[in-house]
Amino acid sequence: MFPQRIKRGVVGSPKKLANLIDLVNLPSTVREFVEESWISRLGCFMKVWSYIKTNNLQISFRTTPPLFSS
Repeated sequence: MFPQRIKRGVVGSPKKLANLIDLVNLPSTVREFVEESWISRLGCFMKVWSYIKTNNLQISFRTTPPLFSS
């Protein structure tokens, strides 16, 4: 599921993995968005990414022209 280099980075460092799954107290703006007061960093990322995909907010740089031309 994950590329091998990502697996090595997370599995090779338990502290990095713990930082992803530890619960954190969210700031008020993020709390309103995810509708939870405590969530893991990974859980927050997954909710934000789900919102982006659901609302078709992802920008594809292959098909979108540059914002600024030189």
